[in-house]
Amino acid sequence: MRDLGIKGTYPQDLRIFRKPSKSTNIYAKWMPLEEEDTRSGNGRVKGTGKRTPEEGSLHTQDAEEAAIRAVAWWKRKTAVNTSSGQTHQQEDYSLHRYWDGYFKAECRVRETKRNFKRWRREELLKWNAPEYGISNQSWAQKSADQITRNDFKEYFELLESRARKNNGSNGSGIKADQKTLIRKLLALAEDDFLGRSFPSFPKISKQPKEVQHLTREQWNLLRRQVFELGEGMEDIAQSPSQYDALPFNPYNRKNCRNWVDLHDALMLEWFFFLRAEDMYRLRSEWFKDKGEKNWICNLETTKKDRPLHQTFHYRSDADGFLKRIKGRKPKGYLVLPHKQRPIGNEAESSVLLDLNYLLKVAIEKCLPDFPKEARKWTTIRHTAFRLTLEEVPSLGVPPKINAFAENGHTSPKMLWERYLKWIDLEKTAQEAKETIKPSAGVRWGGKFKSKKDLEEARNALEESIKG
Repeated sequence: MRDLGIKGTYPQDLRIFRKPSKSTNIYAKWMPLEEEDTRSGNGRVKGTGKRTPEEGSLHTQDAEEAAIRAVAWWKRKTAVNTSSGQTHQQEDYSLHRYWDGYFKAECRVRETKRNFKRWRREELLKWNAPEYGISNQSWAQKSADQITRNDFKEYFELLESRARKNNGSNGSGIKADQKTLIRKLLALAEDDFLGRSFPSFPKISKQPKEVQHLTREQWNLLRRQVFELGEGMEDIAQSPSQYDALPFNPYNRKNCRNWVDLHDALMLEWFFFLRAEDMYRLRSEWFKDKGEKNWICNLETTKKDRPLHQTFHYRSDADGFLKRIKGRKPKGYLVLPHKQRPIGNEAESSVLLDLNYLLKVAIEKCLPDFPKEARKWTTIRHTAFRLTLEEVPSLGVPPKINAFAENGHTSPKMLWERYLKWIDLEKTAQEAKETIKPSAGVRWGGKFKSKKDLEEARNALEESIKG
């Protein structure tokens, strides 16, 4: 070991060697002190009573790498072989140890970025949530190298069981989130377990499901309802002074000015396919009139701080709407501008919370049968995509699908999975119904030769029931 330049404290009898076998990996061996050897019979061979060295594969063919791994292997063995070995091993090498280091380091990186509070809240939930949080799993108390694939399998079964009870899904989303965090923790454990391969995760199968959206008729009803709730002021108030004069109550969200803001938000979503998180950041200055009824939206802060993203509208009626909204809000925030946005953390402004509340109220009034779980802002985004693809099928075909996806901050794959697949299914079914001829008259013959025979049999049945 010293010959290979490996510095540090380790026993002189720690050796690396190759076995004369098919395996090409290098092994390590070392003889623990008898009083500290936790193996059966303190490592003695049955029959001869002779003690043998402890050995293990280092999972590498490189001698220098093997030497480094041998020292780490010896340190782990030494930790286990103390009088309180197993407890020491669990305290020092369980996922709890790596969580503390990961979370502190990640907080330092993210605390200056936007939406830090939301990230912190969600990350803590992944770790601490009652029942399904990683910290509450028995295997999270083990040494990281003792976690098995079966531990992950049982954990995924727990996550799926909860998801099916809560929303009828297979939990693929939360499985992926928890898997990502666990892998980050195991990555930190690699330095303590050189040469150790951690178990793989069970496959996460996504459950194809059509996203909820409004039909064209429902969308028109919603727009009309919000317009009426705002007393038509969306069209009337076209200057800052007129907008500021609209009835407003900071203690009651159901006021005229807020309904105008909801209408503005709905139409911005409709024309520009925006993400929910864009709604509390949109500024009037980001929308530019390019002339000839063409407008462009420059999203100056996009999801995960990506570079500036330009978005174009696909509908000609956007021009009139944008001139009205820019007229009443020529600068600053476009949606619920009175709401305070914490610097660098607009997500905490409650803008989206208020939009969802107002949306639920409007849907309840005009579409009381619409699913309650779908009365949220993402449904409006889905509606914008779905109805646009229904109206212009060529946008779902290459090469246009690539430009359409990029314009809407998504991917062709997501357009297919969420919208195009289901549009195709409906279209195919409709075409089949129009083509396939009804199998009329096949029931008549034998005892029943007409509907009159059926009517007589039905009357006879009624008479027998009356008794």
